[in-house]
Amino acid sequence: MVEHAALNEKMQELVDRDWNTEAINAWFSKLNAEGIPRKTLLEEEIIARKEEILERVQGKGEECEFLSHS
Repeated sequence: MVEHAALNEKMQELVDRDWNTEAINAWFSKLNAEGIPRKTLLEEEIIARKEEILERVQGKGEECEFLSHS
């Protein structure tokens, strides 16, 4: 039951978020035109920035979902 409550809370957070549609569309258009940019990070840097990287990945995923509704 806790997972259901957490899911509902996250869903409401996404519904209530003030989406920057212009910036999301610009990022998505650039991604579509140029492809996924290559980044080279050292393993130590990845480990040190793990939480930051995961938060960015989740945020971009949420933006893609908002934009595409899929």
